[in-house]
Amino acid sequence: MSVEHVLADFLEANLARFAKHAGELLRQVPNSPYLKIADAELIPRMQKPFVATIEALRGDMQALIDFSRQSIKAVVENPNASSDIVAQVGEAIYETLKVATREAFADDELNYALARAVIAEVTFIANKASYQTFVDLREASIREREQALHQMTNELDQANAALRELAAPIAPIHDNILVLPLVGSIDTNRAQMLTEDLLEQIVARQSDIVIMDITGVPIVDTNIANYLVQTTKAVSLLGAQVILVGISAEVAQTIVGLEIDLRQLSVRANLQDGIEYALEQVGLGIRPLQEQRRG
Repeated sequence: MSVEHVLADFLEANLARFAKHAGELLRQVPNSPYLKIADAELIPRMQKPFVATIEALRGDMQALIDFSRQSIKAVVENPNASSDIVAQVGEAIYETLKVATREAFADDELNYALARAVIAEVTFIANKASYQTFVDLREASIREREQALHQMTNELDQANAALRELAAPIAPIHDNILVLPLVGSIDTNRAQMLTEDLLEQIVARQSDIVIMDITGVPIVDTNIANYLVQTTKAVSLLGAQVILVGISAEVAQTIVGLEIDLRQLSVRANLQDGIEYALEQVGLGIRPLQEQRRG
């Protein structure tokens, strides 16, 4: 009988004892999770790798490879498991196999040496299968995460584009005049987007006047007031003028209370007044069609 079959029979006859031996080795590992597992549960669990090893010794190497792959797969897919435990289990099994080999061939040094070579080969094949499976699963996981990240990035870009359109609906009412209606609260990020888009539109359309309508801004605090002032300065650097409209009585009182100087801005009561004033600045006006025809 070959050394492989002798060793397989010996392992099978002493399966529970060697499973317990491997479990005790694992319990000696610092912070081992096996310390909390009773023998009644640990021994049957530790028998499984030995059963796969026995099948490999009897010629069914694929059984050991499949077991190794499934074991590492369970670790990789479990977020609470540590990959170190796989190496620790493999080391405990290998050390136990060496003990079993010594016992099985206690009086036969030649076959003992041959059996040691066999278990080394079997262990190598099992470790290779585990490692390759680990690499394959990790690479697949990385690819999935990259795809998910790419999709999230595209969705974020689309959301930001939609936000910019909603946050700054800049409307041209004439070749030289833009209207920027502000609605809702304005934080630092939104203020930056508004200013960037406004300046781009001024340059693209060669506009001379910007009407900023704050009718839809419920609260004007120091940050918003500073935004208005800073935007006005940036617009003026491009040679354009800002007309501020839509200041309610409550907002006016707030501005006075904050002692904010808005003298740099041309202020009009509402959007209609602002448009009329802007048209005057570029030499235009609004009049009834009949009057235009008579003229």
